[in-house]
Amino acid sequence: MIWLTLCALPLHAQQIAITLDNLPYVLRSRTPPQEVMTIVQDVIAAMKPYDIVATGFAIGRQIDDETIPVMEAFVGAGHTVGNHSWSHPDYDTLTRWGFRREVSRTDRTLRPWMQDQKYYRFPFLREGKTEKSRQIADTVLKNQGYINAPVTIDNDEWRFNLEYVDALDMSDQLAAQRIANAYLAHMKERTAHFQSRAQLELGRDFSHVLLLHMNKINADHLDDLLAWYAAEGWTFITLDEALRDPLFSAPETYTGSKGLSQIERVLGE
Repeated sequence: MIWLTLCALPLHAQQIAITLDNLPYVLRSRTPPQEVMTIVQDVIAAMKPYDIVATGFAIGRQIDDETIPVMEAFVGAGHTVGNHSWSHPDYDTLTRWGFRREVSRTDRTLRPWMQDQKYYRFPFLREGKTEKSRQIADTVLKNQGYINAPVTIDNDEWRFNLEYVDALDMSDQLAAQRIANAYLAHMKERTAHFQSRAQLELGRDFSHVLLLHMNKINADHLDDLLAWYAAEGWTFITLDEALRDPLFSAPETYTGSKGLSQIERVLGE
């Protein structure tokens, strides 16, 4: 029945919300403090020409006196903040009470920057390997006023960032450029893959949610990726707008331990 509901709706224009996980920033132990604000400001600058309002999902324990200015800069540029847990654990390793603490502790930390509607992003996109564990998570989030914020365009961007930072640490600019080119090709392929699955298997395209991270490769090359989306006719929307799409309220037929795109969860794979 859900297929009929989804397929009966008209085709959407290509719309995409930009989300950035692991705020304040990725690989803190490998990032000199003087470079931190530059990374965040470069990501913000890449989004500004397109009037993008992104949502950044923050890890609570990473926010301290050193990183508060990063959070202030991100929100001050007009972007919104969501909860990405206290310590970035796999949800399936937690008890009900452990998960509740992960959410509530970060919630208190994020109060200076949190908008009225609160969103939670599961680390690794793992939402529970059994139906019971999923229901427990849903209850905990609902009781704390949160809505789950899944993604439609999942990818391995984080792997490219690790290789990219390694290359830069070795001052290997040629390798860094090769990795950046591969990252852009990967993101284009993943976008086409999930858009194709939506159209061919669910009957229409959706308002997409893109998973990215606040990291060095995006600081240097997010402008190239966003320029490609714009040239391809994509419209940038907010997470609020994207999650109004019926896809995100459709029953999920997948149960298991994988972290998946919402498209895969609805399809049962």
